[in-house]
Amino acid sequence: MHLSRLDILQVRNLQNVQIVCHPGANIIFGSNGSGKTSILEAIYLLGRGRSFKHRDLRVVVNNDADELVVSARIERVGPIGSHQLGIKRTAQGRFEARLDGKSLQSAVQLVEELPLQLIDAHSFTLLEGGPLQRRQFLDWGVFHVEHGYTALWRRFQKALKQRNQLLRHGRMDEDSLRTWTAELIPLSEQITGFRKQYLADLTKQVLAVAGRFDGLGVLELEYYQGWDDQLSLEQVLVGDRTRDIATGKTNHGAHKADIRIKVDGVAAAERLSRGQVKLLVYALKLAQGMHYQEKTGQSCLFLLDDLPAELDYEHRGQVVACLDGLGCQYFMTGVDKKDFEELVVGIAHKMFHVEHGMASVG
Repeated sequence: MHLSRLDILQVRNLQNVQIVCHPGANIIFGSNGSGKTSILEAIYLLGRGRSFKHRDLRVVVNNDADELVVSARIERVGPIGSHQLGIKRTAQGRFEARLDGKSLQSAVQLVEELPLQLIDAHSFTLLEGGPLQRRQFLDWGVFHVEHGYTALWRRFQKALKQRNQLLRHGRMDEDSLRTWTAELIPLSEQITGFRKQYLADLTKQVLAVAGRFDGLGVLELEYYQGWDDQLSLEQVLVGDRTRDIATGKTNHGAHKADIRIKVDGVAAAERLSRGQVKLLVYALKLAQGMHYQEKTGQSCLFLLDDLPAELDYEHRGQVVACLDGLGCQYFMTGVDKKDFEELVVGIAHKMFHVEHGMASVG
């Protein structure tokens, strides 16, 4: 899967940009503030329906415009062929998405059509941040390989929300609490089963990719399911009753899961330097792309923001070699063209120079 053409209208300082993309390496360079990261942001908007830089999409719309529009031609392997995907967001907050002219009902459909991985200066939170980031990492992968996972997750979230609302009430309806607890338990267990299997499969790719990078040590990935694995969730929730009522929330379940990542037996965030943490994040994301490709027969798209600032030259070369080996499409940004010229020797690519919100082939 790759983008053959990208059209961007009124995304920050990108008023009207058209890019004929390379199916492999796309290098975007330019000075700070030129708009190069905004190109990645536009692609991310197209694949997620949201920005990776700001929660409020209204600030992403160019100050002199009423709406932003991003569209792309997506080419897929096999009989699926090509599709036209587009989104529109107004300064007032209205959002629209279309696939081949037909309206899409949710951002989930965008994720299905344009699976992508972003690695930027904030990606280290995958290791150093809270469990939420690691659950989201897991759920991205499960979503793409297990049909029906989204519906399962929504049912789980509904049951969890209802149970928590009951726990917060001063006078609790015991029958309703039992009903929603009985609903929550099997859903939590199903989610746990999918996540465990996914992580077990993914770990093989993570170890393979991490083995290509120097200095990461012996890596371990362990799944914590959100409750003591020596007990059933039913037993745990019975034991949690007093605490759950006191806190007004469900303290154990799939919503408390985590991936415990260790290097040489020590938590990775404690054992590794900041540079090594970034490198391990690349290994995790690249491995996830490999797993996706193995399971679906399609490749996902990678967005690498300011690669030269994130990794040293040797490790940049290892990352690019890995991406090239995957045969996937990727977009890399940086300030200086020279940082990329040697990096892509022998690799088919296309360079774009961004200046004052305009992109030209560089």
